[in-house]
Amino acid sequence: MKVERAPVPAGPPHYLRQSVVVDGTRLNYVSAGSGRPVVLIHGNPGSYHDYTVAVVERLAQSYYVVAFDRPGHGYSERQDSVNTTVEVQALIIRDALEKLSLNKPVLVGHSWGGSLVLAAAVAYGKDLAGIVLLAPAAYPNASIEWWSVLPHVPLIGNFVVNTVTPFLGRAMARQSVKRAYDPQEMQKDYVERSLDLWMRPDQIRACAYDERTLGESLTVLSECYSDIEIPVVIVTGSADRLLDPEEQAYRLHRTIKNSKLIVLPDTGHQLPQTRPDTVISAIDAVWAAT
Repeated sequence: MKVERAPVPAGPPHYLRQSVVVDGTRLNYVSAGSGRPVVLIHGNPGSYHDYTVAVVERLAQSYYVVAFDRPGHGYSERQDSVNTTVEVQALIIRDALEKLSLNKPVLVGHSWGGSLVLAAAVAYGKDLAGIVLLAPAAYPNASIEWWSVLPHVPLIGNFVVNTVTPFLGRAMARQSVKRAYDPQEMQKDYVERSLDLWMRPDQIRACAYDERTLGESLTVLSECYSDIEIPVVIVTGSADRLLDPEEQAYRLHRTIKNSKLIVLPDTGHQLPQTRPDTVISAIDAVWAAT
């Protein structure tokens, strides 16, 4: 196993970036603490920064915490955007965990990352201590974001992604994040720092493919949720404007036997940044149930 270390861009708290190579793909992650393993998976778009804002430092007081950049996001590589579905990404994370000797972790996923964690629970749940799902995308939406079509457009797709989107996309992404935070205040330092990552052409392309392919994957995966037997805690905000709690979290809770549902009143979608106490309590609850 080859592990590389490099300083993270400025911004508290300060962590060292590390990488692990899986089938020729270099995955970035940060780690902290010691003890039982907790693995954090971000949404779409996103990076490990989603958790270092408020969760990792405090969680590391009790656990060994690893926060990954998903393939093609943050500082992680992606060899094939088209075929790197949520199921494939779940298997990549499994192989990374094996290389890092992380046995029986609690896997935590936010939004699109919740889809990955569900795919992992379906494919290799016996290798996990349990899962925590934060505002998860568990079932396909009726529609997809219009911008996710752009990389697929013949001839002009690459031009738009490489030339136009990095400039016009910042304003659109900023509005989307504001909607994700609502009704909480948007953390502007986090957003501006994240936009520098999100607006790179390769990440735009990865984000678009992830958005566009998720529905088909969830249609298949959702047929298997009732077979999940490991401890599951689902956290959702009652005011989530991106993923309707009734259609996603509530429905998932009814499907997974013995799962626990936590509903946060007057709370939006961006739970890792705005509700770190509840995130940590949910992880504690899963470990208590193992």
